[in-house]
Amino acid sequence: MEIVSLGQRLISTIIDKIMIAIFFVIIAFIFCAGAPGAELGHFVSQLGIEYKKIESEKTIHERNIEVNEWLKENGFSHRMSDDQDYEHYKTMKNVYDKHVWIFVVVNLIYYLFCELIFKASLGKKALKCRIRKVNGNDIDIRDVFTRTGILGALLLLAVALQITMNLNGYITSILFFAILDFTVFTKQHSLVDKYSDTIVSKLC
Repeated sequence: MEIVSLGQRLISTIIDKIMIAIFFVIIAFIFCAGAPGAELGHFVSQLGIEYKKIESEKTIHERNIEVNEWLKENGFSHRMSDDQDYEHYKTMKNVYDKHVWIFVVVNLIYYLFCELIFKASLGKKALKCRIRKVNGNDIDIRDVFTRTGILGALLLLAVALQITMNLNGYITSILFFAILDFTVFTKQHSLVDKYSDTIVSKLC
């Protein structure tokens, strides 16, 4: 049983993140009633904003200054006031939170079903890798749910850190992947591998 190289792990991770992003957009469109494209756009635009500022009056005021400058530069006479715009943006935090939870659920379902069906994520399968127990045996349903539970706990930790430390979405994502995968660079296994007593090996 041969352990996969660091390069293979990184490439498989990139493939998985691309697949998760695709599934996330699809599910977001399905579950966002009314204007899913606009809601997804709002979510993306808020990723760089500190969590506690997403729906603040100051943030809305600053946004209106930018919008009004754009309207003026492009010859529009209409101007947005903070009071007018507040009704439109007051649900932005709810939109952000909803998409965060969609992202969490998509991650869990993706890895759960892939590992139940293929004994590996799509990225690992594409590189002919397989998840096994540390003794070399194939993983069973208990191992899969253990791995998914650990991943879920780490995702919830990331969400909690964002709220308590007032982080933006980009910093939270970097922090999450740093926590999850930093041991891959030193010991070639993630925290999910370590605490579920599993390894990623080449498919024999």
